[in-house]
Amino acid sequence: MDINAQTQTQVLSTRHADSSSQSDEQLYPTLVIMLHPQLERIGESAILVDLMRQGRAPLSRNQPEFKHQQGFGQALADAYISRTPVWLERRGSDDVVVKQGDSNTRLNVSDRASADEYILTQDELLDGVPITLSDRVVLLLKWLPMPAEQDSDDFGLKGMSPYLASVRRRIARIAGLQEPVLIRGETGTGKELVAQAIYQHSQRQQQAFVSVNLAAMQDSLAVAELFGARKGAFTGAAADRDGYFMAADGGTLFLDEIGEASGDVQAMLLRALETGEIYPVGSTSPVQISVRLIAATDADLETASEHERFKLPLLHRLSSYQIFLPSLRERREDIGLLFMHFAQQQWQRLHQDWQQAVPTMPTLTAAAMTQLLEFSWPGNVRQLRNVARQVVIDSRDKAQLQIEPQLLSMLRPAASGHHTLTARPPQQQRRKPNSISREELAQALQDNRFELQACAEQLGISRASVYQLLQRFDGFRNAQDIGEQELSTCYRQCHGDTEQMMWQLEVSQIGLRRRLKALGYDV
Repeated sequence: MDINAQTQTQVLSTRHADSSSQSDEQLYPTLVIMLHPQLERIGESAILVDLMRQGRAPLSRNQPEFKHQQGFGQALADAYISRTPVWLERRGSDDVVVKQGDSNTRLNVSDRASADEYILTQDELLDGVPITLSDRVVLLLKWLPMPAEQDSDDFGLKGMSPYLASVRRRIARIAGLQEPVLIRGETGTGKELVAQAIYQHSQRQQQAFVSVNLAAMQDSLAVAELFGARKGAFTGAAADRDGYFMAADGGTLFLDEIGEASGDVQAMLLRALETGEIYPVGSTSPVQISVRLIAATDADLETASEHERFKLPLLHRLSSYQIFLPSLRERREDIGLLFMHFAQQQWQRLHQDWQQAVPTMPTLTAAAMTQLLEFSWPGNVRQLRNVARQVVIDSRDKAQLQIEPQLLSMLRPAASGHHTLTARPPQQQRRKPNSISREELAQALQDNRFELQACAEQLGISRASVYQLLQRFDGFRNAQDIGEQELSTCYRQCHGDTEQMMWQLEVSQIGLRRRLKALGYDV
């Protein structure tokens, strides 16, 4: 799309959280189809050129044209949407007003009370605002960068977000090299998927890909599991044992939750990266290995290194090339596409399990899609996938996909609605632990998904102080405190979904996964 220099002076230039860095980038008012009777149209987008050039743009059955990534475009073309347009108008430099005007299209903006016009602020538009037309089509109005040219390979990463396109470009740049890679992003953003994409497009794709979650390892066994052990090295070592490094020799080793590595593991990882050699436990002779290392974390390793919890030289070695994954909040424009992708997968699986012909999947209601767009998605894409699966299973006998009330309550939308910008709150001053009430502690735990370090940062106290408060107040526990019978019952009720188990048991998901792994559960 040709946008001349005069138009470019009218677009929003803002400092925002890019998938790789903080950068100044021009953003354009863009409508993205989240739901449409023709499901294949979900993900199409339209840059509102008239809104930039003339200060107003029509939205109707016939305007604007929405383009797929392949480049062809067409209007919404839904008979239930009026040809007489709803109008989007600029107010001031950054705000947009959505006006009903003379259109008889049923208009709903972000589930607000019915009105003749809706004022949308810059902050709301940076986050994305759902607009529903005639209870059939759901659009997301959002300031977005100009779409990049379509990637020749999506690397298995579904979505049209420009921030996701940046991730794909970085995968393409690094995949063919031998450098270690550090993948960073919140839990559930797809770090292992990115690691597999790098491996599958590397020169080692015919060799092994070994995935290890360091958070699920017991510290006492981690060194032997990673680097191997010689017979007699410790009690129970009845024979030589190859570790994960030897299993990945010639191929790729993916270390998830690298921030959970013990000091001993960190020291041996550093040596392996620097020399290409490992020392199995009980051995005085090095073993030469050729392993491409990919690590991933959602932890703040820089802060951890400042507090000597993570070795700075290892951080430098791992971060020679980094890929930053956007949260689902940052790529809200992909929610419609991702939900339908996961729902179709589950629909196919459901009927294959029943050995039935696969009928056409029912669509989601517009109200339900708006609800999905309103959530803050702390569990990111993994949480959305789990929700899609449950919605399909719960709706298999219904005319439309519907979200059950119990599931809605578990999704826990942000208290302030969906306009949850991703910047963290400013660092608090340190507080005295005895000034914190039980209610404040409980709220902080829920806000931070029961992760103690994040809870400590929100409260302005140390992690050790959070432990002390958990012991002082009744009703709190960690994953190690849960009895095996309760754990088994919850695992069965939640079908092994640790996201749902976390909210039901109210303990850290990382700790829960570690406990389940130790007990032999498939996680």
